[in-house]
Amino acid sequence: MKQKIWIRICLISAFICVCCFFAWMFLRQKGTSQTTAQIIYQGDVIRTVDLSAVKKKESFTVGEPGNQNTIQLSPDGIGIISADCRDQICVRQGIRSHGPEPIVCLPHRLSIRFTDPSPDGSVSDAAALDAVTGQ
Repeated sequence: MKQKIWIRICLISAFICVCCFFAWMFLRQKGTSQTTAQIIYQGDVIRTVDLSAVKKKESFTVGEPGNQNTIQLSPDGIGIISADCRDQICVRQGIRSHGPEPIVCLPHRLSIRFTDPSPDGSVSDAAALDAVTGQ
């Protein structure tokens, strides 16, 4: 009798975990309408890009020698393709076109945030403060 109750508890727990996982995946995709990226370097917005308007690949470098990141814009999205920091975490984040998490290079204080364009053409800041870089 106790074994049947234990099996039921395990099955119910597994079902709840699977439901929570799918709910988390669904809510995580909430940011898919974000088509604007803000490139923030050392606390200043240096460029705002409408990702839906990008038609060809473009690369540009941000920073001074020894403190540089190369950012690539493409129809697939935006990302950091090379950096001279030691950990290379920013490069491994890849090319993205949306998402709740920004692309961040902490050693160089560079952040790429995805935001929603406002109807008046300005960019609304979905996250007023980036908790990772403090900007």
